[in-house]
Amino acid sequence: MLEQNKLLHIEVAVKPSCLVPLPRIKELWQGFCSSDFNPEGLMDGNEINLDRLPQEIQQSCAKATIVDDSNEISHFSSGDSFIIHTFTLSEEEACTEELEPAGGDDEWVSGADSLTLPHASLENLWESLIFEDGLKQQLLDYAQSALLFSDKKVLPTLVCWNRIVLLHGFPGTGKTSLCRALAHKLGIRLSGRFPRATLLEIQSHSLFSKWFSTSGKLVSTLFQMVKDMVLDDPDALVCVLIDEVESLAASRDNSSSGDPGDAMRAVNSLLTSLDKLKPFPNVLVMATTNLHLTGSVDAAFVDRCDLLVQVKMPPLKARYRIFMSCILELVRVGILEMGKGNNSFLTPYHEDHAAHPYNELSSKLLECATSAEGLSGRSLRRLPLQAHAKYLGKNRSQVVACIEFLEALSKAIDDEQNARREMKRGN
Repeated sequence: MLEQNKLLHIEVAVKPSCLVPLPRIKELWQGFCSSDFNPEGLMDGNEINLDRLPQEIQQSCAKATIVDDSNEISHFSSGDSFIIHTFTLSEEEACTEELEPAGGDDEWVSGADSLTLPHASLENLWESLIFEDGLKQQLLDYAQSALLFSDKKVLPTLVCWNRIVLLHGFPGTGKTSLCRALAHKLGIRLSGRFPRATLLEIQSHSLFSKWFSTSGKLVSTLFQMVKDMVLDDPDALVCVLIDEVESLAASRDNSSSGDPGDAMRAVNSLLTSLDKLKPFPNVLVMATTNLHLTGSVDAAFVDRCDLLVQVKMPPLKARYRIFMSCILELVRVGILEMGKGNNSFLTPYHEDHAAHPYNELSSKLLECATSAEGLSGRSLRRLPLQAHAKYLGKNRSQVVACIEFLEALSKAIDDEQNARREMKRGN
């Protein structure tokens, strides 16, 4: 069977102090990555060792990472092609966009937090998030296609899209983090089209606190600010995140507000505001909810979403990879150490255990991942600290063997599962 050539992305982080324009740095990389370029001997994990590159690249670049959106990279071939993305990570602090008082109130309202993209605080977040296969790629492909359709001025009367995506699922599954990571990734991947990008996180609960009298006006004011942003700078991408969107788009059929009329006006205001953003190609709206879509989030809002994505509890493969990433990080910083011989490494997850036998260390890791069924990604990443604190904390100055840590992790998982069962019985 002939091997297919891969389309790979090289994401180049340029030093903030560099005075060379990003297009020039991109030209340098394109010249270096000629048709016969093979980075096999230049790699340190998924990063390119810049010390072995031309001096001009070394002086201007902080890091370069090779990414295959579809799969983990196991090797390179001479037929692989590369797309270069150059960017500078912002280190500016997030700023709060405040809204003027409305309805006779004299109190200013925190409308949204604004963060320049790509941002240092979000670096590596996309890579650290582990879900079922294909979920991240689905979102990245959708966002890039939706923005392309807008950029190419596809007639919306023939092809309908709104550049709105809704992620739904249980708490702790990583929906909000995934939206932030997607915005950060788009700030990198679309830097050629949008040299500037911003993540705008809507403070839904701040608006909700004014529900009884001014919520509709506040929503209109907030999205007028968003419209002004995208209108004032067409070359800037604005990613709007509405976390827990049910605060602003609760179903009008099941309104439980003390003032149902005002609640309805707030939802109407949100829908109208989103419709007004539709003509602008440089805005993407991402929303999340922990609730079931039916009866909780307004049907008209759901109908406007191009993509509805359920973020599920991590399956076995994802749980294994999450625990594996935690262990490798603890090894990196010197809290844990690998064993010797056959237990000096962790085996990547394989469905066919017979064809790819696990060593003792990996078998124990698989046991832990199996027993952690039903736990969210957030809960899984809390467990290593709990395991160390509860079962290994007496000798904190000593490096712990991985196999010993996995025994402690197994106990911590049992504790967590037992605690959840007790909570259910109590309810």
